[in-house]
Amino acid sequence: MSDIWCLSGELHVDQALKLENCLEAVADERGEFPPTLSYFEQDGSPMWRVEVFFAEKPADDFLTAILERAKLAGWSYDFAAVENKDWVSESQKLLAPVEAGRFFVYGSHDADKKKPDAINLQIDAGQAFGTGKHETTSACLEVLDDLAGNLVPNTMLDLGTGSGVLALAAQKVWPALKIVASDIDPIAVEVTAENIDINEGIARAIGEDKPGMALVAAPGLDNPAFDGEKPFELITANILAGPLISLAGDIVDALASGGTLVLSGLLVTQEKEVLEAYGSRGLVSLGRVEKGEWLALTLRKP
Repeated sequence: MSDIWCLSGELHVDQALKLENCLEAVADERGEFPPTLSYFEQDGSPMWRVEVFFAEKPADDFLTAILERAKLAGWSYDFAAVENKDWVSESQKLLAPVEAGRFFVYGSHDADKKKPDAINLQIDAGQAFGTGKHETTSACLEVLDDLAGNLVPNTMLDLGTGSGVLALAAQKVWPALKIVASDIDPIAVEVTAENIDINEGIARAIGEDKPGMALVAAPGLDNPAFDGEKPFELITANILAGPLISLAGDIVDALASGGTLVLSGLLVTQEKEVLEAYGSRGLVSLGRVEKGEWLALTLRKP
């Protein structure tokens, strides 16, 4: 029997996002290892398929606390142990390569499909979010490709780096860039380190004054490692609307004057609230890329 358990069912995307926030909050309050949530669009339906994976069977009161916090006490869901499989390999088989601007993002199982005229990035599905397949990541890649035409930043922060795909894409476009890629999840930082090697990227240590990517495991910008790296001329933050708003002050403070900010992970319905959080701090909107229900925003600090 597998140690992994899955809570699954159908929810509207707004409910799925609320559930995701509540998972992390309740797990943090209880000192539990946070479960992992995935959600997928279903053709012809406004409801999304939601799956929450637990590393082991959770206590009944833990599950109840999550559902009550998310106001889903009446949700009709399935809860069962997961069959033992190589889930990484299984998920990779379902992911086709993605083209976004000049970028071509593929899994190792599609290495034979690399394009000679594209910026190829090998990013496998695994334990960290961000393979280029999700609309928010794809939108950010398109924004980076557009920015490359008239922007040459010296420093970059990729906040919530996930698999490192945005930081790696930026490094391919601007090889002289000093990058800090950070994530609250230490596993994501480990995955990014692996992806630097796989994609023949350049690594560096925090505080090292040379081109390359330095990695930090930290919640938001709450780590002294950022102090010697700020300010950043380019910041990408592909997280969720809630953290984008709550971290707005820290993000704007870390952005250099004249710097460019790319925000994603928000729904179109959340655009006004996110823009208000940054506009009230003096940032100017430069553009938006909309993909389905999701959005990427580009702003500049005067």
